[in-house]
Amino acid sequence: MLWLILMIPLLGTLIVVAIACQWYTNQAIRQAEAYFPPQGKYVKVAGVRLHYVCKGSGQAVVLLHGNPGFLQDYPPETIDRIAQKYSVYAFDLPGYGYSDRPDLVTPQVQAQLLRNALQKLGIDRPILVAYSASSAIALAYALRYPDEVAGIVFFSAITYKVDQALLPLARFAQSSFLETLLKFIPPVLVGYILFTYLKKAFLPKSANADYLKAAQALWTRPIQIQASLEDSKNLQTALDEMKKRYSEINVPVLIVVGDADNFISAKENSYRLRDRLSHSQLVIVSNTGHAIPQSQPQEVVKAIYIIGKQI
Repeated sequence: MLWLILMIPLLGTLIVVAIACQWYTNQAIRQAEAYFPPQGKYVKVAGVRLHYVCKGSGQAVVLLHGNPGFLQDYPPETIDRIAQKYSVYAFDLPGYGYSDRPDLVTPQVQAQLLRNALQKLGIDRPILVAYSASSAIALAYALRYPDEVAGIVFFSAITYKVDQALLPLARFAQSSFLETLLKFIPPVLVGYILFTYLKKAFLPKSANADYLKAAQALWTRPIQIQASLEDSKNLQTALDEMKKRYSEINVPVLIVVGDADNFISAKENSYRLRDRLSHSQLVIVSNTGHAIPQSQPQEVVKAIYIIGKQI
């Protein structure tokens, strides 16, 4: 009986701490979304709102970000430059940035949602631009809708082997316990783990300060952490299902990789993909790591222009 009496203050303290942590997390989320509000429009498909930014006119170019990430993976200046010649659509993928997250999400499901969104927006045969983990979405799109893709550009592609792209704790991604726990963990703690991971992606260069501020604010929200972990968990399975069919892709493909990417294996991914696709080219960017869209934005514009001339 004595132990029960002694436990009451401890339990009371834990409850107070939990309430305080949840309050702090909710406040941090509100502040983050107030400081970095949505900048684009929404399109709703299958009950899911997808947030996107669009500029320009002409042939459609669709930009897909990495994991973790958001449409800001492509700097505004890059979008403006592409928009001088093309119609650019940069999407927040489901659960990232300001896009909703459906219950069941795989690269194949995301490809279907993206296709439905593009149809609703009246976009026909876009050039798909995929960075890192979103390579799986572009591949799923091209394999499922082969006549609805004009060309593909891959940056730091993950197409065969996930390697270090699998985030810590990803195996617990669909745990209801983790979902509850994230509501009580202060974003600053989550941010420490994410940014250790992020800085490695930028090496040998460093991340842009404004980009880091937006990422610190929006990536650490529970919805985006959950989405990031779930996508990491599902990525290898999706690649294993699709890799035998890569040779069916017959549109022009440009594969761009940094020579200093120590985040994923270029030989296991970009080089192997080049060997499987008869209409592909491989471009190696010197003194560059994984985060090409941020660290070498001129390479994004250059690659899209190259593919644009081939379609």
